[in-house]
Formats: sequence, structure tokens, C-alpha cells
Amino acid sequence: MSKDIYDDLIERRRGEMSAKNDLILKNLEEYWQTLRHAQRLPARNDVAPSRIDDALPHAFILQRVAPGTARFRVAGQRLHDLLKMDARGMPFSTIFLPEARDSVQALMESAFSSPAIVSIPLVSPATILRPALRGKVLLLPLRDSDDDTTRMLGALVTDPDTANRPRRFAINTAERIRHERIGLRLAPTPLFPTPPTARPDATVRPALRLVVNNG
Repeated sequence: MSKDIYDDLIERRRGEMSAKNDLILKNLEEYWQTLRHAQRLPARNDVAPSRIDDALPHAFILQRVAPGTARFRVAGQRLHDLLKMDARGMPFSTIFLPEARDSVQALMESAFSSPAIVSIPLVSPATILRPALRGKVLLLPLRDSDDDTTRMLGALVTDPDTANRPRRFAINTAERIRHERIGLRLAPTPLFPTPPTARPDATVRPALRLVVNNG
């Protein structure tokens, strides 16, 4: 096979994978949109894993713990494969190279506070032992049980990767960052709210847990 034919084949496969990844993110965002109410963001407990089956390996839930800082509460198998470790409990910045973290944290904070839909094109730079890896991360804000915007539904999709070492990403400046304000006016979000006094007739709403099933 000539080099030109091989390059064309690689580029075609890359285009097919990119289209598949875009469809995963598109379907996840459309599902998130179905959960929206008038002047209200979707709630964390409204997210049903069975409705986002295709996105589950790529999906995650973030919890905002301080301005510009959020941690993974739930993380799909694909993040484990890229990081070579369990992402749960780790800062969102873990998946990024140091030089990208300030910009990513600013975008993430805007997604929480504006609120906004944010999509960031990514690239893991090539090294002597492995090629560059392209991908995209989507951030969709959620309300918590107190109606504060401290949760984030997201997904990270990439091209196929067979590397046996952890991947970290930079922002791919060759593509456009999407930052779309949702147009809601939110009250300031307390990061450490005082627990409300329970009413006699209060009931506890069970939380849904995102379960990854790659089988």
C-alpha cells in the first residue's frame, strides 16, 4: 500500500470516528435539553443512565467544590482508560496538561456560574512513542438537590487510543471552543450551604447513580 493511500485511509477512519464522537455528544446534549424546565436547569437526580447508554463509557458527573475547582463524582470507563486510574474523587484538571489548566478552569467555572454549555476541542500531543490524540469534552450544568448549580454532566470522547501510558490533554487551538450561555439568571451558588431544617413531612429523594456498563 502506497503512503498516499495509507494516509487517505487513516484520514477517512479519523473522519468516521470524529462523526461518531460528535453524535455521542449531540445525543447527550439533546437528552439534557429534554430535562430542562422553564427557567430551570436539569437536576442531577433527573439524569437516568438508561437514557444515555451510548455515552456512558465517556460520561462523568462533576461536583463544584470551590471557584474554578470541581471533582469527578462519577466517571465512565473511557476516562479510566485514558488516565490509567480511577478518576472518581480527582480534580477535573487531572485530565489536562499544566499549561491548559487555567484556561480550562475558567471555562468550567463559566459553565457553572453563567450558566453555559461549554465544548472544548482537545489534543494530547504526540511523542516519540505515540501519535497525537484528538478529542472533545462537553460540559452541561445541573442543579443539585438544593437547586444550586454545583453539578455538571459531561462527556469526553477521543479517537481510538492504544497507548499504555496516561494521556493528558491541551486545548486544540486549531478548532473553535463553544461557549453558549443558557440565558438563566441564577442566585449565587453557596459552595458549603447550611443544611436546612427538616420539616416533619419532608421526604428523601433517592439519588440516581451512573453505572458504566461496557458489556
